[in-house]
Amino acid sequence: MSRRVLRREGSLGDRITQQAAARDLARAQATLAREQRSLDRHTDRLLGPVPAGRRGAYGTAAGRVFWPMQLPPLVTTSAQLCSVFPFVADPGLPVDGPLIGLEVYSRSAFTFSLHELYRAKIITAPNMVVTGEIGSGKSSLLKTLAFRGIPFGVRFYGTDYKGEYEQLAALAGITPVRVGPGLGVIMNPLAGIRRHPGQTEAQWRQVQRSRRLLLLEGLLEIQLGGPLQEAERSLLEFAVDAVTRENDASPDRMATPTLSGVLAATGNPELWRNRLTPLAYPLEVFTADSRRVRLALERLISGALGGVFDGPVSSNAHLDFAQPGAILDLRAIRASDQMSAMAMTCAQSWLETELSAPDSPPRVCFYDEFALIARHLPLIRRMREQMKLARALGIANVLAFHRFSDLAASGAADSEQVRIARGLIEDSGVRVSYRQATGSVEQAREFLGTSDVESDLLRYLRQGVGLWKIGTRSFVVKHQLSQVETAMVHTDSRMTTDEPGDHPAGDYAARLEAATNGVAS
Repeated sequence: MSRRVLRREGSLGDRITQQAAARDLARAQATLAREQRSLDRHTDRLLGPVPAGRRGAYGTAAGRVFWPMQLPPLVTTSAQLCSVFPFVADPGLPVDGPLIGLEVYSRSAFTFSLHELYRAKIITAPNMVVTGEIGSGKSSLLKTLAFRGIPFGVRFYGTDYKGEYEQLAALAGITPVRVGPGLGVIMNPLAGIRRHPGQTEAQWRQVQRSRRLLLLEGLLEIQLGGPLQEAERSLLEFAVDAVTRENDASPDRMATPTLSGVLAATGNPELWRNRLTPLAYPLEVFTADSRRVRLALERLISGALGGVFDGPVSSNAHLDFAQPGAILDLRAIRASDQMSAMAMTCAQSWLETELSAPDSPPRVCFYDEFALIARHLPLIRRMREQMKLARALGIANVLAFHRFSDLAASGAADSEQVRIARGLIEDSGVRVSYRQATGSVEQAREFLGTSDVESDLLRYLRQGVGLWKIGTRSFVVKHQLSQVETAMVHTDSRMTTDEPGDHPAGDYAARLEAATNGVAS
């Protein structure tokens, strides 16, 4: 007969039994964990990814191989780290527009549009300055900006006094307006601009009068080789007011003046004699004091600009806004820098008049050889007034010249024309500078406001690479050309012709035709 042993709780026997049960449970849990780990290893080996070491995994499609770089670690300060390549990755401009090329440091595509930048409030003025040495890529950029803007609905307008824009006109499908003696094109630089909706009639009339007087003063000061006297300025004002008749109710009120009409009015004292009465200025003395300006105006009409910018506008001198743009070819009247400056100013004044229509499409006006105009104070004053109207008229202006030293040499450092030129550059929302000679770097720093690194960079930029300052940001952009554009911007054909007797015209035409048809030239 078995005996049942009763143990008291907490007794020695009870404790020994509990400890033995705890050891058995621990051994069972350890065994279970060990078997689970073994099962996990076998599962990973059979069903998991291919194992990889320092140099990657083995086998077909095993993954990307990692090779550690044999370079020392980079040690720098946190202030310098933000400018160390390859950590610079600028997002670019947040606007749509034609592709210009690549941003050199970030290797990202660089698109650009003056109108879109202004709409996005990135720049405060739709004006642009482009400068660079001969052969650095300045002219190529101007032509491609005009050409690439056409699909975006942006018309281009400019003057060509060296014959470099024939290929651009051929590709754009437009015929340049050839201006010169005997060519049958007559333009009136004194024609009035249209009144835009934001102007009152008094403001519009004042702008008209100011533009005409600035143009006349500029032309005559170039013709005379010096500034006008007070009596001569007054005579121009009297003559312009007499021709336009803005202050009376005659049938000829607000008539459009011409250079010949102003000259005729200067020689007819009956039209403005009453203006001398409050001045107590005897007519005979005033006539003698202002004789020089009448003679200069007569020489201007009968000589330099005779038959080209004097008279009503001819039927073949009107802009067709259905065309991609217009180019005024001034080669026929280029004789000297003074002559070129006067012809360019008259042509641009007429062009600005045509472009002042408020309902015109977006348009860009190119002012090449801006340094010629900057040499003459009245002409650059007129340019300043035109730039002020850019936003109201919806016109984007592009000023182009070779060197900043040309602007600095146009007058003394504190002269009015240098201050105006600097102001026009500062008021431009976009400033592009290609390679500059060592002697022009300091002037570039003064006009552009570049840093020491940017100024030093200007000396070493390669052809087609430029420093772009857009608002407060800077970019180094490599301008890229298509096959068609390469033929279009080829302006040194005479220096690269194989035979001395070859003429480049046929080569241009063949290259353009081949490029247009997609055939390698």
